Amino acid sequence: MRSLAFAVVVAFAACGGPSTAEINNAKTASYVGETAAMFKIVVDTAAETYKIANAGQDADRFVLVTQPQWYNREGGRQSAGADDYVQIGEGSIRLQMIVELIPVESNRYMIVVTPKTFQHLSGSPQPRELEDDDPNLPGWVLGRVDSLYVEINKRLQNYATK
Repeated sequence: MRSLAFAVVVAFAACGGPSTAEINNAKTASYVGETAAMFKIVVDTAAETYKIANAGQDADRFVLVTQPQWYNREGGRQSAGADDYVQIGEGSIRLQMIVELIPVESNRYMIVVTPKTFQHLSGSPQPRELEDDDPNLPGWVLGRVDSLYVEINKRLQNYATK
């Protein structure tokens, strides 16, 4: 019985998200190359998981903003139903990702992924913004941020600096 429990734990660990090393590597990676080509990869990668609201150049950086998406407390997407309205419940989370390709040195760029997160509270006319250090911020939000970092980093490997 113990070996079965151990096998289940190992299986879940193997199927889990990115490792700490992968996340740290993705968050600290820098890239060299043609910025428009790199940004297209960023947009295409994000678009596989999120709907894109806006993407373009802002001064010397490139910025992508996803459309706001509602999730339940556990991180499951809440989709629009009749009349295109989303039924949200107490504690539902609205998440929007801001992905930036920013210059750090001449010809070197880094990716910065920032979540813009709000929580629905019953009786409140407006959702409450959640900061990164807010105890009400579900762990899955930062998990989604980390996963996006890692996916973008994988796709930008041809541009990665050593």
